[in-house]
Amino acid sequence: MANPLPVSEVVRYVKRQLDDDVLLRQVAVIGEISNFKRYSSGHCYFTLKDDASRMKSVMFSRNAKQLQFEPKDGMKVIAVSKVTMYEATGDVQLYVELMRQDGIGLLFERYEARKRELEEMGWFDEERKHPLPTFPERVGIVTSPKGAALHDIATTLRRRAPHVAITFAPVAVQGEMAASQVASAIRWMNERTDCDVLIVGRGGGSIEELWAFNEDVVVEAIYASTIPIISAVGHETDFTLSDFVADVRAATPTAAAELATAMIDAQRKDVERLDNHLHKAVRSQLDDSRSRVERMINSYGLKSPRYTISQKRERFAQSEIRLEQGMRRHLTQATHQLRQLSQQLDVKRFSKTLSKQGEEVNHMVERLRRTRPLEQATLQFAQQVGRLHAVSPLAVLSRGYTFVEQDGTYVQNVKQLRDGDISIRFRDGHAIAEVKERIVGDEERTDI
Repeated sequence: MANPLPVSEVVRYVKRQLDDDVLLRQVAVIGEISNFKRYSSGHCYFTLKDDASRMKSVMFSRNAKQLQFEPKDGMKVIAVSKVTMYEATGDVQLYVELMRQDGIGLLFERYEARKRELEEMGWFDEERKHPLPTFPERVGIVTSPKGAALHDIATTLRRRAPHVAITFAPVAVQGEMAASQVASAIRWMNERTDCDVLIVGRGGGSIEELWAFNEDVVVEAIYASTIPIISAVGHETDFTLSDFVADVRAATPTAAAELATAMIDAQRKDVERLDNHLHKAVRSQLDDSRSRVERMINSYGLKSPRYTISQKRERFAQSEIRLEQGMRRHLTQATHQLRQLSQQLDVKRFSKTLSKQGEEVNHMVERLRRTRPLEQATLQFAQQVGRLHAVSPLAVLSRGYTFVEQDGTYVQNVKQLRDGDISIRFRDGHAIAEVKERIVGDEERTDI
């Protein structure tokens, strides 16, 4: 039995054997990527596998910068690598120098050619696309029942719009039967006519795995759909012909559910905002009302109602006394004014006037006696007496006429009147009046 060897020596021996093998210095390995990670240093670490085996792989940043695509889990690639061993762990690894997608060239050429044809036919034009409904009541979903896409879409719809109904059409999303099943499901959804919007898609994958959504039968079914369709195929960097023909393209299945309920979610947020505003307003009103009630409860008037009523009663009594005193004072003033106006009518002036006229008559009679015979003098005297009696103020008053006096002076015409009170003398008494209007002749009218 040979002497035992340390692990490190065995690892170094195996590593030398691998490094010396010309075939393993540069070998093209085909497999599927899994557990892909790109670190901030730029180095990429992943596992390359097939149905039977797997190998750890590393692609250093100097080589990773030359990649023409973004590696993803599940992507089938051809990696030009060196097979060696990592001494620290004893793992056999692939040090990848070059890498390209398996079969990507042919498929990509077909994709680009068909895309140009459909674009020239106007199938991508925005004018022919349907707007998404504002408030959908039922959303149709066409995807695989086994993938994560269905779960993501349904969860998002239930969270954002739990009242929206869902119609699900399970289909294969990759493989030979995928394209025909997806197209049949789209046509079936249109025949139902109860869906307001339709989400068609699947999760991420390689171009081969997404190829069903580039097939003519699917593209034509989407183009002919009368229901607005949201295409949600793959991840944000994945594009298929279905994305361009559909009415709206979503970056992910979750984003598709969000687009289908965008307005509903916005309205819900508006309702929540208004609800919060209403609650704050009502709470503020209640707080104000509560404060007013507390102030009223703690007020002295409410605590001592008898005192408040007594104060009101005392104020009422004082107001009643002031009203009575004012009425008495007003009555006294009115009585005094009436007495003054009554005194303004001086009857003695009429007596003096009559006495003076009598003296004049006597003088005239004496003159007649001296110059004429007695009969003639008597006749003339009688005539004069008659005339004197006719113009006598007392005689005039006895015939229904009146005398007007203002400020101690008899008023002979309208123009002598001034603003204020006047005294009117009748046969059996007098009255006090107020001048409100003057009328001169039949035409001129003057207000006082």
